[in-house]
Amino acid sequence: MNNIEVFLVVEGQTEQTFIRDILAPEIAQKGMYLHAALIGKPGHKGGDIRFERAKNDIGNFLTQRKDTFVSMMIDYFRVDASWPGRDLINNKTREGMKLSAIDKAKLIKEETHKKIIAAFPDHNAETRFIPYIEMHEFEALLFSDASILAKRIGVDVSLIQNIINECGSPEEINDNPDSAPSVRLNNLMNNYRKVAMGKSIAEAIGINKIRSQCPNFNEWLIQLENI
Repeated sequence: MNNIEVFLVVEGQTEQTFIRDILAPEIAQKGMYLHAALIGKPGHKGGDIRFERAKNDIGNFLTQRKDTFVSMMIDYFRVDASWPGRDLINNKTREGMKLSAIDKAKLIKEETHKKIIAAFPDHNAETRFIPYIEMHEFEALLFSDASILAKRIGVDVSLIQNIINECGSPEEINDNPDSAPSVRLNNLMNNYRKVAMGKSIAEAIGINKIRSQCPNFNEWLIQLENI
């Protein structure tokens, strides 16, 4: 089996650290090597994620080499209103349709894929670009194991389980500014450190457990594994 390289455009240091230290070593066992690069110019921090920024970075990776693949790890909670697919989701929601996290992720990924293919028609983007949108942000993955998360942030496990029960699953913890996954963690633990603790908690939970609880995340890894 030939080794496969995948370059990922990621939102911030939390995602970059997660890929570098946890996901990449796991995937490397299958002959696939992941390289995470922060979106935008050097020094950019997470938040205010615009499609033009992502498109430029994705395009740079697509055009540099023909033998690599490109993906992304971007929070749905952070993408701006002009991101491909957001208008479709907003329209369906206004019409009274109730969309699951998987429904929203599917629309965003499909529309993002179309835009990248159209923008880079000569670089086999249809096959080489594999979009991924986090529902609704990275911190949702940390709710994959209530016991481990509760122990790591020093709260009763019932507080974590109540959130999961309320929303149905980790990826359904929503994109409301008052109740997004990261906001809930900050409310439970005032000194929650996003990058360092995100990594340690995810590492303690393990990729397999996250995959079992987060179908959108799992679907993305299946796509990568099937390259």
